[in-house]
Amino acid sequence: MPATGGIKQLHELHQQLAWHAKQLEDGPRKVRMRDKSVEKKQAELAAHKEQLTQLQKTADETNLQFRSNEQQIAELKVKLNKASSNKEFEIIKSQMDADLAANATLEDEYLELLEQIDTGRSELAELGGQLEAAQADVEATKEELAEEEPKLRAGITAVENELPEASECLPSKLQEMYRRLVAAYGPEAFAPVENDACSECFVQFSPQQSVELRNGTVLLCRECGRLVYLNAAE
Repeated sequence: MPATGGIKQLHELHQQLAWHAKQLEDGPRKVRMRDKSVEKKQAELAAHKEQLTQLQKTADETNLQFRSNEQQIAELKVKLNKASSNKEFEIIKSQMDADLAANATLEDEYLELLEQIDTGRSELAELGGQLEAAQADVEATKEELAEEEPKLRAGITAVENELPEASECLPSKLQEMYRRLVAAYGPEAFAPVENDACSECFVQFSPQQSVELRNGTVLLCRECGRLVYLNAAE
């Protein structure tokens, strides 16, 4: 196989290796992201429950005050009927009117609170459904990763088994450089040449270098140090 074609194949193998490794690396990250989504939904649900509890507490207190005022108004009605003078009557009547006005306000507030509680319960049920969906997503992701992991590891092993033979396209004097470049940059250790320029750093090759590349000579880019090769179309 010509050296140029061999480097291209070597580059593709390292790209495959990096892809498989990234898929393995991304698996736990995907689970963590979904776990965070579950934690966020749990926090939202807890906050909403607390808000609903406080609304219910306020509603109960408002209703209790309303009932207490009603009892007081009933007692004032009895006193009103027993008033012994116009002055006493007016005092009791004024207090009754104030309590009735207060109760009208309390009733409006109570009804509004009940409406907020109904809305809150609906929102709570919706959040509960969202939490269940997020939890199901975590489990589905874990199952998917458990199924894919052996395939990805098998893919890595297969590529690693091909690399020694594929790297023989490089002259012995470049083998150590190749290993250092791959250790540092992975598949980015290689760069195809496009329009007589390095596709990574865009430095232009001399006419002599372009001829050498076409003749299968292995070159390093003088600017970025990558192993360069010609695409089949060049």
